Amino acid sequence: MQVTQAYSRPSTARADNKGMHFDLAGELSRSPVSLHAMVKNSLSYARLMLALRKVVTGNWRGEQKDHTKYQEWVYQQYLLELPKHYAVILKEKKHLLDEKEKLNEQVEAINKEIKPLQKRYYAARSTYYNWLYKNDRSKWIILDPVISVHPDCVIFEAFSLDESTYGRISVPMSNLEIFDEISYGTTNIDFSQGLADEIYRVRSYRPAWLKVAYDQVELSTSSGGTVEKKIDLPESWVRGFLQVQSAASMPGTNVQLSTETLGNILSVLNQHKAKVSPRSLRFYLKKGEKPRIVIDPWNIEVKEFNYVYEGDLEGEVRIWGRRRLSVFTDVLPHADEVHVKLLGTGMPSYWSLSMDGHRFDVGLSGWTANDWAQKANFDLLASVGDSSKQDLKTVKNYLIKELAGTPATIAQAIGIEQKAATASLQALCQNGQAMYDPLTDIYRWRQLLQKNIKLPKAKEDDRSKYAVALLKAKKVEIIDQGEKDDVKYFHAEIQGKNLFKTKVNLDEDGRVKRAECTCSFFRKNKLRQGPCQHIIATTLAIAQAKNS
Repeated sequence: MQVTQAYSRPSTARADNKGMHFDLAGELSRSPVSLHAMVKNSLSYARLMLALRKVVTGNWRGEQKDHTKYQEWVYQQYLLELPKHYAVILKEKKHLLDEKEKLNEQVEAINKEIKPLQKRYYAARSTYYNWLYKNDRSKWIILDPVISVHPDCVIFEAFSLDESTYGRISVPMSNLEIFDEISYGTTNIDFSQGLADEIYRVRSYRPAWLKVAYDQVELSTSSGGTVEKKIDLPESWVRGFLQVQSAASMPGTNVQLSTETLGNILSVLNQHKAKVSPRSLRFYLKKGEKPRIVIDPWNIEVKEFNYVYEGDLEGEVRIWGRRRLSVFTDVLPHADEVHVKLLGTGMPSYWSLSMDGHRFDVGLSGWTANDWAQKANFDLLASVGDSSKQDLKTVKNYLIKELAGTPATIAQAIGIEQKAATASLQALCQNGQAMYDPLTDIYRWRQLLQKNIKLPKAKEDDRSKYAVALLKAKKVEIIDQGEKDDVKYFHAEIQGKNLFKTKVNLDEDGRVKRAECTCSFFRKNKLRQGPCQHIIATTLAIAQAKNS
């Protein structure tokens, strides 16, 4: 996916007797967004922005081993073990070597002619890479951070290089001293390495001044001309960014931890290097007791200091990809509290850290190698039910105008059912036009790209196609349904190659709270790789029954 980002000038930073001034250039193809404010608790803000930088540049996938030397050795052994009847080839070798020598003489003559041109080429390339290292070291293959200015807060979003980690910083308006008028909306900001280096200079006595500006392009050849970035953005990167929102809306288990507990976990991981599997964190939860976290493979237990678990789910929840928690290392000593949302064993997890009113949210895929774009299509579980084109248009217009709202408030404001509002909001998230906050259950208007996103269907959509085929063939039958404790439950039988039984529970917004199936795919993977075709067929049957 080709994406072009244009800025009238690079973002800049300067220091004076009032503090550090960060002048962030907004993307020109988007609607104008402007903000001029002094950040209260600036040192905390700077620390969190540097932590977000770690997310942006993060690549936690293990490096592939270089097998070149081994392959060369294998090739030499192969030559030594060739049958004797191949010896005739060796007789021709001398003739071929003579021809090679003549060709080498010709190549040498050509190289003498092109050597001066190569020298100029390499000098120009070196100059370019030096500029790239200083100004845009890690941004040449990823999208610039997205900033959304809303009436209640300013939000910075980013996604990691390896497509496994999502980061978001929320700065409440109460932590900003506003100057000039604000233009609300969403834009990308030119955020170079040089600008990140300047953030290190922020101190409690040298506050940060944040300015987001949109400048019209002028026909000028003076310094500060247009900065244009052309990015070949992988479809998997965009798809992963969108899946984060769908997974966040799924019901999960909320656990509150003290900063000391997470600090101890990171300390153990820094002091030990896991050479064997498993490499997981095991949460042991029991209502009325403090959580326990066991770190594999050493079986080291870390106990929570202060907070008692009050959730309903009891037992063990296991997560992987713990190395990505290192993004919290520098900010943890200054943080106030940590909230964790666990979707289940092997499922994504969301970590929220607050510091002097600012909030840093990190979403982790089930494990590092399993990025957000692979296999786990959580949008299939985000909402059961279809929204009409009119509902979608009405919800979209409301969100553009008001910028934020919960499904309940939006449904009441525009006069539609809450489930229809939720389905419409989820559709906007899937289109990259909205974001979801799992802590507050608030949807916000945020257009990820300046153009509408149209992605080709993923390979995993084969499950959806098969589920639709089962529904059309009338092989899906809901045999029992009811409601208990504000949760609606549905039991179904699906006649495929064999008879499969499913159970699906929905919350009041029509989102899947729990799903089970008797098929082998579910028994092996649970929901770690997304729902099986039978669960998808069941959700489609539920939606069809509601609309009939």
